[in-house]
Amino acid sequence: MTAARSDPQRDGELVTATRALLTRPWRTAEADPDVVALVRRHADALDAWFTQELNYRLVVTADTARLVKVGHVPADRPLRTISTTPRAFTPAEYTALALVLAATTSGPDRTSLRDLVNAVHSAAAEAGIVMDTDTASRRALVTALRWLIAHGMVRELDRGVGLYEHDADADALLEVRNDRMALLPTGAVVGAESADDLLVRARERGSSSTAARRRLVEDPVVLAGDLEPARFAELRRHAGDEARRIEARTGLVVEAREEGFAALDVDGGCSDVAFPGSGTVAHAALLLVSELIYQFRPAEDPDPIPWPSVREVLAELVGEYGRYWSKAAIADAERFAADVVGVLEAMRLVAREAEGSLRVLPAAARYAPAVTVTDSDDEDEQPTLL
Repeated sequence: MTAARSDPQRDGELVTATRALLTRPWRTAEADPDVVALVRRHADALDAWFTQELNYRLVVTADTARLVKVGHVPADRPLRTISTTPRAFTPAEYTALALVLAATTSGPDRTSLRDLVNAVHSAAAEAGIVMDTDTASRRALVTALRWLIAHGMVRELDRGVGLYEHDADADALLEVRNDRMALLPTGAVVGAESADDLLVRARERGSSSTAARRRLVEDPVVLAGDLEPARFAELRRHAGDEARRIEARTGLVVEAREEGFAALDVDGGCSDVAFPGSGTVAHAALLLVSELIYQFRPAEDPDPIPWPSVREVLAELVGEYGRYWSKAAIADAERFAADVVGVLEAMRLVAREAEGSLRVLPAAARYAPAVTVTDSDDEDEQPTLL
């Protein structure tokens, strides 16, 4: 009898599916038919890897793939609005989204917008939340509904939800995918007294090695201070093995340095934010971090850089390059500075200190005008530059 041959494409398909789910853990057949088909084909193998390696849970239905991530809750990755210029959800919009989920838990598959609004207000009253019908409240609800529509949980059958933003009496016919709605929440809420309780529960999931591995996969840089000393020591002891396991399935290249670890996405296919990137804010962020390293020499003087000094450097860059940048982006200097520094914080290149000062983190050295990496003669000692 001839032994069955293994599928030569299987390993590559597993890597592709894993990277796709890590980047965007919510996939639908309408928006990503090829990805959903791939995930369904390898559902068992994918679920086993995510469970064993990251303590994540993969839920796959006929037309939806949902990777439930727990254990690490990055503060810089909020839900973003569905628009040409996406922005982070406001507290009112998060509240509206939660109320829509509560209002549709056991509702009909089809409903009118008016009935849905009434159900949302009933859910708000039951939760002790005051929800008005003013323009701001209607706008928040429409924002939440547009997000659900974009992610395939609600479909507009007749007219659109946007009319409600300007007209409290507007109506529309909606199809609600309750099966998908049920997949959206990630944590058990029974017994939780506050949002902090939910976050603590999420972070406690999994072993110390699993927690460290999650950080490597989800964050571009993991510094020694990001983990408990015991977890960081364990990660360093098994750095080579961890790097091989992660790279084999995700394609991320893990580098170890004295200060911590960096997971490099060489081709950019496993990152939700690219850096360096295109656009005014990303361009300004790259120039700013380079100038901060060049002017303040953080390797020689590790003290935080005062916020006025950061603003001065950014103002100089606007003066030199502003004619090439978006006028809308740089019109509000305070907002522009916050956006630019926000990119650097998300990439773990700088950290905010007291009174807004910035501490330049080791990984920023990659973007210095000239970078020198000095290897130690001691084989057990790591070089000191990310």
